[in-house]
Amino acid sequence: MAGATVTFHVDESERAELVARAAREKVNLSDYIRVRLGLRAQGSQTDADVEMDAGHEQSLRRQIADHELRLQALEANSALGRA
Repeated sequence: MAGATVTFHVDESERAELVARAAREKVNLSDYIRVRLGLRAQGSQTDADVEMDAGHEQSLRRQIADHELRLQALEANSALGRA
């Protein structure tokens, strides 16, 4: 896969938090950051690369929605702790 690399700096506590979130989602750190930025994860290049039946797709959509709600709750809780 050809492409450019984007590099950014974070402090160690931010990096640890990103790594922990990626681990909870069971994805590598790069894919976690790509998805949070609204980019396609590198696991597949196109939607045609991923084939699934309708039941599996619905299950994945529910799981993603659940993960997003959990992430929002964790981020809100973290923000309250910092305030």
